[in-house]
Amino acid sequence: MKKNKIKIIRDKIDAIDHQLIELIQKRGSLAQKVGELKSLVTSNSSLYKPDREVEILRNVVKLSDGVIPDDKVKHIFKEIISACLFLEEQLTVAYLGPEGTYSEAALIKHFGSSVLKDPRPTIEDVFHQVRTGAANFGLVPVENSSEGVVNATLNGLADEELNICGETYLPIHHQLASVKKINLSDAKVVASHPQALGQCSTWLDTNLPHVKRKLTSSTSEAAKFAKKNKNSLCIVSSLAIKRYKLYQHHKDIEDFTNNQTRFLVIGNLVVEKSSKDKTSFLIQTENKPGALVDLLKPFQKRKINLSRIETRPSRESIKTHNFFIDSDGHQNDTKLKHVINDLKKSGAFIRILGSYPTEQ
Repeated sequence: MKKNKIKIIRDKIDAIDHQLIELIQKRGSLAQKVGELKSLVTSNSSLYKPDREVEILRNVVKLSDGVIPDDKVKHIFKEIISACLFLEEQLTVAYLGPEGTYSEAALIKHFGSSVLKDPRPTIEDVFHQVRTGAANFGLVPVENSSEGVVNATLNGLADEELNICGETYLPIHHQLASVKKINLSDAKVVASHPQALGQCSTWLDTNLPHVKRKLTSSTSEAAKFAKKNKNSLCIVSSLAIKRYKLYQHHKDIEDFTNNQTRFLVIGNLVVEKSSKDKTSFLIQTENKPGALVDLLKPFQKRKINLSRIETRPSRESIKTHNFFIDSDGHQNDTKLKHVINDLKKSGAFIRILGSYPTEQ
């Protein structure tokens, strides 16, 4: 009786699968038609529309009412959207490599797996690939919740005339691994990127105080080191464990459970409004008392929330300071337009780095 009941349920699952594949293929055909029509109008511009994509994902989550969690529903539809976009055009996305890093994991999370991934050796090179048109978009880390801001990314945003087209937050979970199972008391060295070692320092002090720590240029390089050196460990991502076929000793050894890294998508695209947006500014003022207070007044006056303020001396002049500011809203919102006008009237240099859908 139990076998018969299981068969009945599995037959229903098979029938649903048949319906799903038919609908997915129909969606792909419609996406192709959209691509053909768009290419007749604007043959040189990208067909990728972050504002349209994020609204699709927000809507399916609203409609979702069942046993599958919202983040899994988003992941499924992200892959469907990515596959359909592939039928319209092949996107190339540059990121900080090599393969198996957290940056690659963030890229897959944001764009899906159907884009062409282009790992680059430095953040500066990611900006270069996008500026020269070798890549459609770039994905760069901008800040980590425990380690702080990524200076190379802020420098790139200040120096390059590119737009921020999106953002994504990746929870950072560090795994302790080796090429094969070993006794941890025999381990001589643990290798990883300096930030990963720093984010796991308490765990390492407690559990592996005898093991020497080796700095590598990335967590993927740490994985490669562990594969070549006997009795060595590495701290890597789950993606790297799969990519390099490592043995996992301990899971999630980071000191702070809510550790996450924010990544920015850079490109030449001006993103249209969605139902919930964020705008990033680079504002330059004289280095004088009260400069930041004066900058914040227009935002306060119109009750616009600021989610991030980063202050740095300008590399152009010791007499000026750069303020990187993230605010709620889109640059085409009436309230933000008034803020921008007020800032310009005050004599501050202001550059809109981009308006884009917010992920959080």
